[in-house]
Amino acid sequence: MFGWWTGLVLLVAGVPAAGLRLTRFARCGTQVPGTVAEVLVEHRHGTDSVRPVIRFTDPTTEREVVGRPSCGRVPLAGWPGQPITVRYLPDRPEHFQAGPQTSVFDTALVSLLVMTLGSVALVLTRWRDPDAIATSSVLGCSALALGTATLLGRHTSRAHWRTRLGHKGVLTPAELVGTFVVDGGAEGAHRYHPVVSFTAVGGERVTGVDLSTHSRQGYPVGAAPLLVRHLPEDPLLFALDRSPSSGERLPAHPATAVGLLAALACCGVLISVGAGLGNR
Repeated sequence: MFGWWTGLVLLVAGVPAAGLRLTRFARCGTQVPGTVAEVLVEHRHGTDSVRPVIRFTDPTTEREVVGRPSCGRVPLAGWPGQPITVRYLPDRPEHFQAGPQTSVFDTALVSLLVMTLGSVALVLTRWRDPDAIATSSVLGCSALALGTATLLGRHTSRAHWRTRLGHKGVLTPAELVGTFVVDGGAEGAHRYHPVVSFTAVGGERVTGVDLSTHSRQGYPVGAAPLLVRHLPEDPLLFALDRSPSSGERLPAHPATAVGLLAALACCGVLISVGAGLGNR
């Protein structure tokens, strides 16, 4: 009975709540142009975080607001004077988002995953029924296939970005100013990304995290000067220009793509088998 109610709540309340939550600022918020006043690098809890300070004007009160994004995705790179889009809820300009946020595709993906979990919980209340087991297997594999397809699409996008950066990127000296740590959940599973500062060809002083490069250990601040490759038309698209060495790793794009395609194919086979069992 508990599983039945859990599935029902996920289906009836979880899906709409996820969609409304992710699109709240896009639906109800006010969108205004803003400017990055400065980009700070702060050391907190063992990691160096990039904190952009944004300045914008509330058109209702004509009051200038200066602060940091308090919700949503916080930009991990920027430069003083950079134009940026700001969104905030009515009467709460201090509570704002800055830069690109959750897309419609991400919202649909989360809603579908919640819907799948609710359906599986409902079906598993009849766990002794072969048809219920087959249906839950199909639903579970469908969710896995959806997630795998999303990862494959993002991987392809990153590969295209790196190819474009390699062909059209411009090399410029950079300074290492910190290490951004992504918690892997276990000792030795953490990923350390360099935080760099460089002057782009257009004169922008960019400070940001290079998420395309990671190491098994932190990067020493004040190390030898590095080279960064960036796109002149968009300085926020950058990456360290260096070969893998001393524990530093770059993503193996072909192997990852093959693995994701294989996982997607296995999901298709399992869905077909589960559907065949359910029709018997």
